Amino acid sequence: MAVLDGAILVISAKDGVQAQTRILFHALRKMNIPTVIFINKMEENTDIEAWDAVIENNDKLLEKYIAGEPISREKLVREEQRRVQDASLFPVYYGSAKKGLGIQPLMDAVTGLFQPIGEQGSAALCGSVFKVEYTDCGQRRVYLRLYSGTLRLRDTVALAGREKLKITEMRIPSKGEIVRTDTAYPGEIVILPSDSVRLNDVLGDPTRLPRKRWREDPLPMLRTSIAPKTAAQRERLLDALTQLADTDPLLRCEVDSITHEIILSFLGRVQLEVVSALLSEKYKLETVVKEPTVIYMERPLKAASHTIHIEVPPNPFWASIGLSVTPLPLGSGVQYESRVSLGYLNQSFQNAVRDGIRYGLEQGLFGWNVTDCKICFEYGLYYSPVSTPADFRSLAPIVLEQALKESGTQLLEPYLSFTLYAPREYLSRAYHDAPKYCATIETVQVKKDEVVFTGEIPARCIQAYRTDLAFYTNGQSVCLTELKGYQAAVGQYVSEDNVKIHNRQDGNNQKLWRVTMEYSKEDLMEAKKQIWGSGREHGNRGKQKDLGEKRTILG
Repeated sequence: MAVLDGAILVISAKDGVQAQTRILFHALRKMNIPTVIFINKMEENTDIEAWDAVIENNDKLLEKYIAGEPISREKLVREEQRRVQDASLFPVYYGSAKKGLGIQPLMDAVTGLFQPIGEQGSAALCGSVFKVEYTDCGQRRVYLRLYSGTLRLRDTVALAGREKLKITEMRIPSKGEIVRTDTAYPGEIVILPSDSVRLNDVLGDPTRLPRKRWREDPLPMLRTSIAPKTAAQRERLLDALTQLADTDPLLRCEVDSITHEIILSFLGRVQLEVVSALLSEKYKLETVVKEPTVIYMERPLKAASHTIHIEVPPNPFWASIGLSVTPLPLGSGVQYESRVSLGYLNQSFQNAVRDGIRYGLEQGLFGWNVTDCKICFEYGLYYSPVSTPADFRSLAPIVLEQALKESGTQLLEPYLSFTLYAPREYLSRAYHDAPKYCATIETVQVKKDEVVFTGEIPARCIQAYRTDLAFYTNGQSVCLTELKGYQAAVGQYVSEDNVKIHNRQDGNNQKLWRVTMEYSKEDLMEAKKQIWGSGREHGNRGKQKDLGEKRTILG
């Protein structure tokens, strides 16, 4: 939708504002799409021209209006166009599509109000990628909306913030067909073959975009495992999901490094239904999908630190590491700091520690990603020449886990802010049912025959709440939601083992491959091979110990 010049929202005069109308209007406002409203099925043409709404938000025009000074129609039209382009004004037109009433004023509004303000016909190139698709033969194509400048075959154009792109082939839609072209002009949709250009990339000068790009990139809130019905189709399924994830920024696909399950992360259940349909219809793949679960996260409860020393059993690695963990406010993300000087520990060792920490953060005490904390590399010791970056990379997640155990972790879950519209007669039930779904009502407004609630609710409860609302309001309620962020989990205690998504189990012996210091030395060595693929033998390297130089690394 972000590529649109504008939108016409059609409302039936007989049926009034429907649930889907609110949902569409909410999306248009959120993405700042210029919008005009057309009230259809008006049997008589109503000629209404009121400029009050245009004047009241412009101080200069308002001063003239109050002083009784004349305001030219040209100034009013220009101000109306500016407000529509800012998505702060939504002109309303009336008519009947069936009888042709009011259509010409609407068309005049489309050609006038949706025309971007500013320098037109500029030589500076500007275009935005709004779609990625794969052809039946696997060719990757990107769809570009050209806003200014002229794009020619064999041009070399700049990708904002990235490498340059050589134009070797171009196509445009023309008379219902996709045809090759040597030149593309402002306003056209250009189709380019490319393996490197990504969704939302800007070709040329990003300052020439007609309005600020919609950059919100919601995090997936649900995840599930997916598998082909026959093992022989696994590679085809992975290829198909890779393509789908490339075309949809809200879909993520990964293979669990331990269980080898294919994991899908996504925003909502409708999205999962669309993915399943595409796999079946386009890629001819039949799949088995498990019941989705909400994606939880973990946050340390208090500051803690832990150190594991070299040559102290059961540590099998030629490294000592000390880490500290400090909780940060919700929404802060993960911060990392090394307090060990590069003069004592070179960059490759430092990078290995950070890599190990990054791996360790993927699974906290309950099996979920760890967030909202600061990790500090406080202390280290190595033996030269036997210590290698692999030793630090392998030991770091073990030390991190022990620090998290001392800190303890708090389970976080995604929350949504919501706005609920319902008929007034359902005010009491909607209000008192909210706690059943862990929802909190923050404000209540009564507008004529309608009540409007705002509040917050855990993402895992929203589907059941919506279903219940739709049932007892006979489909007359609308619940609009936006991701608010992660907050402390409430209700049932949930761990990864419950949802069976990230349970690090080996298929042969059902042993949990979470590396902790509670395991024996042999367990840790086997874990090292399993996780990092290291084939070195501890005993062989032990022979070199006495030849090594011991150095202590202090922050």
